[in-house]
Amino acid sequence: MQLLEPTSQRAEEFTDLLRRSADDIAGRWLEALREDQTVSSVDNPREPLLLDAVPLVLDEILRALALDSNKIAHEKICRAARHGCVRAKEHFDVRELVREYQLLRAIIFRHVAGQTEAFAASGTANPLTVYLRVGAALDEAMREAINAFVQEHMTQLRRLSRTDSLTGLYNHRMFYERLEDELNRAKRYDGRLSVVLMDLDNFKAVNDLKGHQFGDRMLVKCAERLRANLRQTDILCRFGGDEFGLILTETSPEQAHAMMTRLSEDFTELGRKEGAPTSFGMTFGLSAHPDDDSTVRRIVMLADERLLRDKAKNKRSLMLAGEPERNRRPS
Repeated sequence: MQLLEPTSQRAEEFTDLLRRSADDIAGRWLEALREDQTVSSVDNPREPLLLDAVPLVLDEILRALALDSNKIAHEKICRAARHGCVRAKEHFDVRELVREYQLLRAIIFRHVAGQTEAFAASGTANPLTVYLRVGAALDEAMREAINAFVQEHMTQLRRLSRTDSLTGLYNHRMFYERLEDELNRAKRYDGRLSVVLMDLDNFKAVNDLKGHQFGDRMLVKCAERLRANLRQTDILCRFGGDEFGLILTETSPEQAHAMMTRLSEDFTELGRKEGAPTSFGMTFGLSAHPDDDSTVRRIVMLADERLLRDKAKNKRSLMLAGEPERNRRPS
C-alpha cells in the first residue's frame, strides 16, 4: 500500500493533534499515578520515570498510524522511554517502573480508542490493526526500557560494592582483590611491589573538636592529596575510618618510604592550613615484595605491624613533648 503524503495543512493538524494528545495522555496518566497506591514517588509533575518519554512515544505511534506504516518502530519508542535514566539513577524501583508503564499503556489505548479516525488517516487502518500494532510496540518498549533500567541499576550496585561512598576510592574488599592480582604479576615478571598502610594521626580529636562534617572534609582532601601524588598504575583504597591502603607497583621499599615521608610532611601542612588540631598528621607502615614473605596475608600483616609500631612511637613522642591531653586521644 502506498503511503499517504501529508500536505502542509495536514502536517500542521497532525502536530496539533500530537501536542493535544500528549498533553491529554500525560495529564490523565499523572492523575492515575497519583491515585495508584503502588507508585509512591509521584509528588510533583516531574517525578514519574517515564514522563519525558510520553510525547516521544506518542509521536512515533501517531506517525506510523497517520502514514499507515506496516510497522511501528519500537526501537525509537525504546530510546524515548530510556529518557528516564537520569531519574532512575536518583530513584530506582522496578515495580514502580512496571506500574507506570501499565498505566501509560492503558491510557494510550483509551485515547487511541477515542481518536481512531483521526489517527488512522482517511480510514486506511482498521481499529483492530491499530490496537495490535500499538500494543506490540508498547510491550516491546516496556521490556527493553526495563532491561535498560535494570542494567543501569546493576552497574551502580557493582560500583558501590567496590568503592567508598565518601572518597570514591576503592574499598577494603577491592584492596585485597587488587593486591592479589598485583602480587601475582610481580612474582610472574620478577617485579617490585610495595604495600603501604597508613592512617591519620589523632583523627578522633579532629571529629571531637571540629565536628564530623569537618572530619569528612579532611578525609576527602587527604584522599585527593594521595591520588594527586600517585601514578595511574598505583592503587589507592580506603580501608574505612581514617585508614588508607596503597599498592605501589614497580616500587622498592626505599622509594615507597621516601614518597610516604614527603606525604607525611604534606599532610601535616594540610592540617595546619585547614585548622585541624596541631597533632594531625599521618603515620604509615610498609612492606614489600620480594623483601618480605610475599603472600597477601603476610605482606599486609607486616605493613600493619609496622604501622602500629610507628604510631606507638609517635604517641610517646607527643607525650614527652607535652602535647595537650585533648589532642592525645587515640585515633
